[in-house]
Parts: sequence; C-alpha cells; structure tokens
Amino acid sequence: MKKLNVALLGNPNCGKTTLFNALTGGKQHVGNWAGVTVEKKEGEFEYNGQQINIIDLPGIYSLSTKTIEEKVSRNYLIEEKPDLVINIIDGTNLEKSLYLTTQLMELGIKFILAINMYDEVKSKGIKIDIKKLSKFLNVPVIPIIARNETGIDLLKSNITSESTLSKAKVGYDEDIENAIESLLKIIKKDKKIEEKINIRWLIIELLEGDPKAFEMLKNSIVYDEVKNTLDDKIEYVKKIYNEEIKIVIMEKRFGFILGLIKECVIIRKMDFSKLDITEKIDNIILNKWVGLPLFLFILWGTFNLTFVFGNFFSSYINDGIVLLGNFVSNVLPNGILKDMLIDGAIGGMGGILVFLPQILILFLVIALLEDSGYMARVAFIMDKLMHYLGLHGKSFISLFMGFGCNVPGIMAARILENEDDRIVTALVNPFMSCSARLPIYILVTGMFFKKNAGNVIFSIYLIGIIVAIFTAKMLKKFFFKGLSVPFVMELPPYRAPTLKSLMIHMWDRASMFLKKMGGVILIGALIVWALGYFPINKNYSNNIVKLETQASKITDIQKKNDLSMKIEDMKKVEDMENSYMGKIGKTIEPVFKPLGITWREGVALIAGITAKEIFVSTISVLYGVGDENATGLKRKMLKDGITPIAAYGLMVFVLLYIPCVATIAAIRRETNSLKWTIFSVIYGISIAYALSFLINTIGKSIFY
Repeated sequence: MKKLNVALLGNPNCGKTTLFNALTGGKQHVGNWAGVTVEKKEGEFEYNGQQINIIDLPGIYSLSTKTIEEKVSRNYLIEEKPDLVINIIDGTNLEKSLYLTTQLMELGIKFILAINMYDEVKSKGIKIDIKKLSKFLNVPVIPIIARNETGIDLLKSNITSESTLSKAKVGYDEDIENAIESLLKIIKKDKKIEEKINIRWLIIELLEGDPKAFEMLKNSIVYDEVKNTLDDKIEYVKKIYNEEIKIVIMEKRFGFILGLIKECVIIRKMDFSKLDITEKIDNIILNKWVGLPLFLFILWGTFNLTFVFGNFFSSYINDGIVLLGNFVSNVLPNGILKDMLIDGAIGGMGGILVFLPQILILFLVIALLEDSGYMARVAFIMDKLMHYLGLHGKSFISLFMGFGCNVPGIMAARILENEDDRIVTALVNPFMSCSARLPIYILVTGMFFKKNAGNVIFSIYLIGIIVAIFTAKMLKKFFFKGLSVPFVMELPPYRAPTLKSLMIHMWDRASMFLKKMGGVILIGALIVWALGYFPINKNYSNNIVKLETQASKITDIQKKNDLSMKIEDMKKVEDMENSYMGKIGKTIEPVFKPLGITWREGVALIAGITAKEIFVSTISVLYGVGDENATGLKRKMLKDGITPIAAYGLMVFVLLYIPCVATIAAIRRETNSLKWTIFSVIYGISIAYALSFLINTIGKSIFY
C-alpha cells in the first residue's frame, strides 16, 4: 500500500508542533530543508494498516512568498504535491487563522481543517457549528485539543478516508473576476501549465505580484500575452478602487472569512466597545428587525430619486431633441427621407434617450451599494428567505444584478455550485425588472401617475420580486427537490467608494445602453417606422375627402388651420391602420383587448421582445407623436380608451412577459436546456397575461 504524505500547515503558535508530536510519537527526525537553514521535521505512524508520513511545514501566516518560511511551505505544496494537508487553526482566533485556509482553497489541494485549543474556545463562550462549517468549506472539520490528544483518533480516521477537493471559493468583485477570466483564457492555451498547477490560484498570485508565480510562467509560450493583459487589468482595478489590487484581494478574503464566521460561529460574550467599525455597523444592518425594512426603504428611495432627479435632466434632453427635430424639418424637403429621420430615427431614438438620466442615477445607486460593501450584507439578510425558497443567499446577488440587466444577472448564477440552484436562479431572474424596462415605467407613470410615480414604479419592482419568489418556490417544490449546496457570503469591510470608481462603474453599464441605442434599438425603430409608413395610403375615407372640401371653402384662417390639423391627424390614423404594422396590429387586437389596451400597445410589446426599450420608440411612432412630449401621447392614449388601470396592467405585462432576445439566449446558455428556455418564455407570457387581465378586470369593476 502506498505511503501517504501528509503536510501540517498553520500559523505560528497554533499548536502545530504539539499535534505533530501527538501524531508521530517518537518516530520523527529533524534536519534542514535543502538549501535553507529552516528546520525540517518529518515523522510517521500507522493507522488501520496505512503508513502515513507527516511533514511539519514551517509556521506561516500566508502563502505569499515574503519570508524564507513562506517560500519553503509554498514550494513544498506546489512542487512535492502532498496527498493531504492538515490545516491547523487556533479556534480562539478564527479571523486571523482562516486567512491561510482561503489560500489553500484557491490552491486546489485536499485538506482537513483541525480546530485546535477547542477547550479554550468553549471557555471563551465561543460556539462553533462544526457540521455547518464543514458543509460550507466542503472539507472535514475536526475539533481537537492537541496537548491532551483529544480528537486525535477522529483526525487519524479522516486522514485515511477518501477526501475531496474543497469546492468553496472566495468570490471577488466583478472587475477582478473579469480580469481572472481574461487571463484564464490566455493561460489555458499552454496545456503544460494546467497540468502543473491550479490556474485560478496562479492568476490570483500574478495579480498580487508574486515573483514565484511569474517564475512559473517565464518559459511559457503565453508569458508575453499574460504580462501585457495583466498590466492592463491591474491598472484598471487600481484606477477603480484607488487601491493596490493585492489589498482589494486581501479584503475579499477577509470578507469571506467574516461571512463564514457570521454563519457558523456564535460568540456569547461580546464587548461592543471593542468591535471595529465594520462589526458595529453590521450589528445594526444585519439585525433581523432592521435589515430587511432598511433594504426596502433604500429600494423605495432609489426609485423616487430616479424619477424626481431624472425628470429634471430629462426635460433638457427632450428640449434638445425637439430642437433637432425642428432643425431637420426646416432643412430637408418633404418626402420619405425627412419622415424617416423625424418620425423613425429622431422620434424613436429620442423617445428613449430622454430616459438616460434616470438610468444613470439607477446605475449610480447600484454602484454605490456594491462598492461600499452593503450589497454583500443584503445577500446575508436575504439568506433566510432564499433558504425558504430552497436557494442560497448568493442567489440574491444574481437576482439583484438583474435590476441592472438580466443577462449579467443570469450569468452571475455561475457562482452557485449546485446545478439546480443555477437553473432556478436563471429562470426567475427575468422577473427582476431590468433597466431596459425603466423607460417604459417612467413614460407610463409620467402620463398616468405623475404625483405618485416613484411609489408606482416601486410597486412594479415589488411585484417582480414576489413573482420571482413564488416561481422559485414552485420550481423547487415540483421540479428541483434537491437541497442547496451551502456557500459562504463574503462580508468585506465597509469602504467609502471613490467618485472615480462610481463614475467608471456607472458609465460601464450606461454605455451598454447607449451602444444598444446605436445598434439594435435604432434598427428596430426604423423597421417599426417602415412597417407603419408603407404601403403609402393614396385613398382616404369619404369623411376625410369631405372635410378637405369643406376646408377649401373656409375663409377664416384660424378655423381653416384648426380643421387642417384635424384632417392631418385623421390621415395619420388612417395611414397607420392601412400600413403593414396596422394590419399586424388589427390581427392581434383581440388578444390584447381583454387587457384594456389596443393593437398599438400590442405591436409595441411584440417589438419589445428584441430589446425592451424599443417599446417606447414603437409606441411613439404608432401614435404619431414624433417629437411631442408625453402630454400629446397621453391625450392620444386616453382617446384610444387606455385607462390608468389598463396602463398599470400594461406595466405589469412589460415586467413579466417574454424576456428580450439577449436574455433568452443567456437562459439557454446557462441552463444548457432548450426545455427550460421554452418554459421560461411560455411561463413568463402566461403569468403576465393572467395578472394584467386580473388587474384590468378587477380595477374596472371597482373604479369604473
């Protein structure tokens, strides 16, 4: 039987030598490591017929290669590749001791966590949930008292049993994870590296500037490409955080540890005056009576802030769009080109561009919550609710990202180890109201609910959250009955976000919106305009012909102008009804009539499947408002029979119905299932139709 090589690793003064003696007894020898004057201890023992060789590595705090001891320990783990590591930690000082544990997780090596001095842990009023800690780290966790050999037999039995790699993972901020992903693609080109070392660990060491990591790559075919990409990524992260990247990584590791302690440790005796500022704030924010109401208040405040301040800036953008439309109208002669630019491009794109301030404010708030460290706390607060749904608190991070855009929100479900959790999280993410829907809400609330716009938008977002909760519960109950894999939610220290960081994160997300405007939204707006413009109507109804005859006989200039404007409006209506778009709309009108909306809203909803923002430009084109303000659109919608109740139902429909094409593609990619992708589409439109129908039917019976 092969002899097992087991390394002991831990901080100085954690009881490592005492454990070494307890395991090996007198069968040990002492020397120096090759090339360095650092003591090398080796010993052996036999357990259940298995020969075990114990290597006592120098006591270290980190695997970063700064001291000779750190170099010895790290080089042994990388080059000798022991069969197992016993990571000894001081149970009375978990936060400090577990830092080395996070590095072992990243190194991708099998290990057992031995919590030493467990008698002192109990005497200090600290209660560690061993089973829970073991589940979170996905490794055996053994409480021991090395000096009197308590727990040694249990430790020995775990050494000889089959062990697996820890699946626990420190999740870094989006910018760092993007850097890791970029470097991962490059390094994977050299297959030899992947055979030697865990690539994710190697990349993190490169980001931290570890010379040993660069040495391991120096003869690689990808060295130059890695070095150039690495320099760019490090500079970018430093610009955002105004901090060295190794400090940001260190903070995230301690955030992971803090989250682990919050989940698994109860400290009965707590001196509030000795807590640091992060712990003091957490005692308030993570309080079960304060945490959730505070988060809901922040959400409510965000949407009111978005509407009030956004509207102020939007009015100036709208004035600029009107001026541009008038300029084009005065410069170009009448004809198809002029109509296409004014009604299609300027009217369609301008109708969306006016909402850029609201979207910028929303992204600014999201960046503020993320960069400050608060969002990690929200995930911790929501953990209990997520567990009730059969999910984990980290699912909430994916769902919250959906408020910005569902596509990265769905992709963020990758942080969940359990496949069932990933699928369920991806399927319910589209019910989180993305920023693309926000222009529609602002447009509709600005027309029908102006005095309470912020509250109404807040209620729409809440409906999305409730539907997501209901759907997740249903899916876990009937289709995905397995238990969620436990994860640790990182609780990084609070930090004041820099203005530069907030601006970069806000602009990165907002630029996606602007790129869509210059691409898919512009194309969509022009297609909608063309479908509504052609075929050109040459035969107007008898009513219009009679009114034109009547107008030609009127001598009063004012009356003649008023009648001419009325005739033009009637022509626009007939032009639209006789167009290709009108014919499509008339065909689907019976489907949308029970919801209290017309064929125009129906066509806009269908167009919005490409990108939700297109709804706004489509509805503007279909009602022929061009560069008019929302008052003109409201007048025409009211004339068409759209009530405030139907308008609210319309927003609910927009919230829940078919996701945009990009989101559907993301669901298909992340679930790897055509079945669940089709389910998402059919289920979304079904629940959207049912709720909108109920809102319109019940609302009419109460208010009309």
